[in-house]
Amino acid sequence: MPLMVVTLGSFLSALDTSSVNVALPSIERALSASADDGRWVSTGYSLAMGVAIPLSKWLGDRIGISRLYVICLAVFTAGSTLCGLAWDIGSMIAFRVLQGVPGGLLGVLGMTLLFATVPREKIGMAMGLYGLGIIVAPGVGPAMGGWFVENSTWQMIFFIKIPIGIAAVVAAWRILPRTGATGRPRFDLWGFVTVAAGLSTLLIATAQGNDWGWTSYPTVILLFASALAFALFVVVENSVETPLLDLGVFRSRPYTIGLLIVVLVTVAMFGSLFYIPQLLLGVMQLDALEAGLVMMPSALVMAAMAPVAGRLYDRFGARLPVFTGLSITALACALMAQVTTDVSEIDIIGWSVLFNLGIGVSMMPAMSVGMNALPPHRIPSGSALNQVAIRSVSALAVAGLGAVLTVLQAQLMVGESDLMPVGPRMPPMLAHAAEEGGVAMQALYGAMRLDVAATAFADMFLVLGGCAAIGALLGLLLPGPKPR
Repeated sequence: MPLMVVTLGSFLSALDTSSVNVALPSIERALSASADDGRWVSTGYSLAMGVAIPLSKWLGDRIGISRLYVICLAVFTAGSTLCGLAWDIGSMIAFRVLQGVPGGLLGVLGMTLLFATVPREKIGMAMGLYGLGIIVAPGVGPAMGGWFVENSTWQMIFFIKIPIGIAAVVAAWRILPRTGATGRPRFDLWGFVTVAAGLSTLLIATAQGNDWGWTSYPTVILLFASALAFALFVVVENSVETPLLDLGVFRSRPYTIGLLIVVLVTVAMFGSLFYIPQLLLGVMQLDALEAGLVMMPSALVMAAMAPVAGRLYDRFGARLPVFTGLSITALACALMAQVTTDVSEIDIIGWSVLFNLGIGVSMMPAMSVGMNALPPHRIPSGSALNQVAIRSVSALAVAGLGAVLTVLQAQLMVGESDLMPVGPRMPPMLAHAAEEGGVAMQALYGAMRLDVAATAFADMFLVLGGCAAIGALLGLLLPGPKPR
């Protein structure tokens, strides 16, 4: 029962990110906001999550992990209620920030509670069930958000979480073991300032990079400031008596390799979760609900594989499921690289199911092996650093891959135009369009633009496949099964 409560909290937090992104255009229209203002509905939530995560260990020591978990669930549910009642874009952004603080803490506290209550020999199965919240919610969110946008109102995306949140608060209060404060450690002010500055500047730069330009002064300055802040954070944490996050976790080889694999899996997973819907909406011309339904089978496969991955980890260790799973994902990316404008929905479903099959098998074992290698007093820091890495890399992946996709489309468009012959050697379709005039030329340009977009997406899937292949090779360095 404690495992179900912890899984529900992580599911709510992860679901909120993916479901709201689908509804952003509707929220912008309803609140009379521009696209730039509307983007801060998601960016503000991500910023609040990123800044709150490093505080998890300090707050857990002072308040108690289970008590803090219940408080976070209650505040998260209240924030979801306020978001549904927002009257303008300013109030919406403020309420999303309020919701993001407990949302960031829930994932860290959930994993810490998991390792505190589950025996180490059964941790694989427990992490597999816990993964239902972390892995499945981003896949289910777009379908749920698209359904509410098409058939109800965008407010229901927030209101639907109220009864679930109330039930989770009651269950957590009644079921979770009562753990009180373990001490009153000094607050590492400079550690918090540096890590918060590093995360904030990084997330703002990635959120605005496509609009400002990745070589513009604001973006470059923010990225440089982020790198400097993270470097100062490392110096501070290694020099204070009670660090905000214990960087000694990186002395564990399984934890470090596992975290690198989690980073690569995060790039592949969030890249696919963001850009496969873009392919469905932009190239295949599906609506939001249809795109969500196409993505649903792969989300269900991931849900089914999460507990299976836990059993595989308990039986075979991390090496086999990580290598096998990420090899399957790399194969799926190679198949997706064949995408064209004539691709069918069945092809996308089959490829994405294969992709998520590999992610579902590999993600939780990679995370479990690192956390399982840590001594109990370092688990809160290890969990927090896992979440910091996932949040930061997911934002970087979406923004960075978006920049790559834009550059690819621009280069391919120029290439298509330069290769188009004119004069007597002009293709019949182009000659006919030129004779017909503006409408026919516009249709021809639209067809060429879709063809360029499909080619750019194909190249993008090769990048994701490369990340999966590197992760598979790193998986060979993980521990194998323990002797029985």
